[in-house]
Amino acid sequence: MQLAPMPAELEQLVCGGRVVDLSALQAATHYDDGYSQHSTAIRWFWEVVHSLDDAQQKRLLFFITGSDRVPIKGLGHLSPPFVISRNGNDNTRLPTAHTCFNHLLLPAYKDKDTMQQRLLLAIENAEGFGLL
Repeated sequence: MQLAPMPAELEQLVCGGRVVDLSALQAATHYDDGYSQHSTAIRWFWEVVHSLDDAQQKRLLFFITGSDRVPIKGLGHLSPPFVISRNGNDNTRLPTAHTCFNHLLLPAYKDKDTMQQRLLLAIENAEGFGLL
């Protein structure tokens, strides 16, 4: 009989998961300010996100939530839930996030390539916050 969790189980409990399940996140996402799951910008967003490599997916998760680890119950159970809101039509503006609220402010870009460039620029240069 085993009473103590194994090291991998303990890491999962303390640090969260490592595998980013984008389908679970997509299914649980809420939309606001004129966006819906059927909006062109939202379709482009998920196409771009699903094309990211593992490291970029973790950077996106960090950008949105402030952590690159998946919560214990998975991304479908973020609290508060992940919300994507429209943030104007300015093609020069980068996406922004409110990590305490799992809220992404996403401009309605003119095309998918612009969205991909701006999203990658935002997630690759996000520093977050913390104590030194």
